[in-house]
Amino acid sequence: MSHSLNQFVGQLIIAGFREHEAKYNLDIVRYIRDLNLGGIILYDEDLEIGGLGTRNIKSKDQIWKLTQQLQSYSDNGLLIAIDQEGGSVTRLKPEYGFGKLCSWNHIGNMDDLLISEQFASSISDDLKACGINLNLAPVLDLNYGAETIIGKSKRALSSEPKKIVKHARIFINILRNNNIISCGKHFPGQGSAYGDTHEGITDVSGTWNDKDLVPYSELIQSGDLDMVMVAHVFNRNIDHKFPASLSKNVINNILRKNLGFTGLVICDDPSMKAISDNYDLEQAFELMLNAGVDLFCLGNNLRYDKNYISKSLSVLSNLVETNKISEDRIYESINRVNMLKDKFNINK
Repeated sequence: MSHSLNQFVGQLIIAGFREHEAKYNLDIVRYIRDLNLGGIILYDEDLEIGGLGTRNIKSKDQIWKLTQQLQSYSDNGLLIAIDQEGGSVTRLKPEYGFGKLCSWNHIGNMDDLLISEQFASSISDDLKACGINLNLAPVLDLNYGAETIIGKSKRALSSEPKKIVKHARIFINILRNNNIISCGKHFPGQGSAYGDTHEGITDVSGTWNDKDLVPYSELIQSGDLDMVMVAHVFNRNIDHKFPASLSKNVINNILRKNLGFTGLVICDDPSMKAISDNYDLEQAFELMLNAGVDLFCLGNNLRYDKNYISKSLSVLSNLVETNKISEDRIYESINRVNMLKDKFNINK
């Protein structure tokens, strides 16, 4: 594979890595510097090592230095991502000097627009102070109760789509005012799932409802959604063969054609067992790209593999070389990435 081809497909990857500082000899720095990586994702805990502060995050000053180091190696500007939803999915924790955040579900229970503004402002200010420009939030899943995976962890704001839209719009626009991108998740709706896509195939065929699409539809129509994360859930009523993240019907037909979304589509990590137990990396990437995924979030934190990012780059390059994926298809996604970076002043 050619060096230039790797640089071509590197723009479609957001990569996770170990370390608290970006030393020049690290693999992640080489991927940014030489292979035009699109972005990185930060975690506070390394799931294999275990414990607070074992991955990328120790303090506000440390994160700022890390993100500035990473950006200094990029010619195009990096998307620097994090999951800062509030509640149980909070990477910037009080243990590292940040304020305590209530859950997204608590925000819904309070149903107070001023409290939502304060919640979003706290997150937005922390992200800006750390040099983070992409928050993989808000969750737009409906609350189907405490027996579901999303409901149990209090990640769903409400069972009422209109209430989700009202509070998500505040969240998105307060972050946008700080040039921070938001990402609505998990399309086309994971709230009714009883299984965890981290652990295997999750079937929502008997529980999913059309109203799961309402938050996306309304936020797309009002121009509030810049990025959507597609879930690995399976719904035979929408696609009898593939989970959502591999489904052309879900992404190209429902999200893009029916709902009119023109922004960036990112997939949940393909190393989750819902995908990795059923498809090899080449199959997954080919199907996802053909379905309409633009950006791959390769957190490399579920099962750490030192060579995961380099293998992914090789697989993507090979798909183009063997004409399984056209260059035009890659350019389509690169253009969306660049348009979003331009909109949020990330491109250098």
